[in-house]
Amino acid sequence: MNILNGDYFLNILQIVEAKCKYQKVMLLYDDTITNFEISSIYNSIKDNSIFNKISVTREKNKLNEIYNGYRCIIYFCSIDSFLSLDFDKSEFINIYFVIDNAILPYFLNTKYNVMNTSTDYLLMKNQVVDIELIFSLFFNKFYNYLKNILCFQTHQFDEIFDIQKLSQTKSLDLIKEVDKNFEFVDIQILKACEIEYKFLPIVDYLVITGFSLLIKSIRNQTLSMVDVYKSAKENYALVDKFYAMATNEMFANLINLNFNCINTFCDKCRNAILDRLSICDEFSEQNIKKILSKMKDYLKNTNGILSYLYLYDVFGI
Repeated sequence: MNILNGDYFLNILQIVEAKCKYQKVMLLYDDTITNFEISSIYNSIKDNSIFNKISVTREKNKLNEIYNGYRCIIYFCSIDSFLSLDFDKSEFINIYFVIDNAILPYFLNTKYNVMNTSTDYLLMKNQVVDIELIFSLFFNKFYNYLKNILCFQTHQFDEIFDIQKLSQTKSLDLIKEVDKNFEFVDIQILKACEIEYKFLPIVDYLVITGFSLLIKSIRNQTLSMVDVYKSAKENYALVDKFYAMATNEMFANLINLNFNCINTFCDKCRNAILDRLSICDEFSEQNIKKILSKMKDYLKNTNGILSYLYLYDVFGI
């Protein structure tokens, strides 16, 4: 990812001239962008490209147009509109305009791993400190640690960094240091449940708290399973999935065998999140209930270890 600061329109002109001159360029924008800003982009590159635009708010049905020979995609929209997009960006030159204090989603591919690409550009006018990124890293450090244990892969404790030292440079460095196999599963939850990015700290807190309860319940042999037949009804594929999970002794055995390490790291990451939730303006009982109601159906139908939170009724289905 190429990080460029300064004037948006000058930077975009230089990128188009250098990378896709006289080729097709698509602008994706939403209702947060003014007609003046759209015109400014058009005027900046109209002599050097074949320009088109689509509103991701009102014209999503037209998105297939991007496969009609477009070389470059410009994303000039809120982070939530960006997260609503669902296509593989790897075949395009991507130019991301940072208009919120959010940068993490721009670095992720469709598998929610960090992309290693030199053809993408992140344009920032001002200093950006993505607070949600920090919560995400705390949670996903634990999630990936647990996933690696359950998949018999290499795993190790990772550092818990000091949020007081956070800056734009530090935020970007933290992303760059992430392993290519590191998965940001919380961003996947946001997209699937259509939860706003500003609520990411609450999602992270809820899910890691769920795992903390699940791990301790396995250790103490106090698991309580959801009423599968009432929940799945006539969805026999779902019944079969839950049956396979419930009879998977390896899951509980691996957690018991590694309980001290898993529980210690879970508590470490969860406490790091909890200690910093005071800086999250959206943290409230009302928002917790609203987000949890959106997450339950996702946890029910997803595959992988997240589904165990539903099966064992961690959140009180």
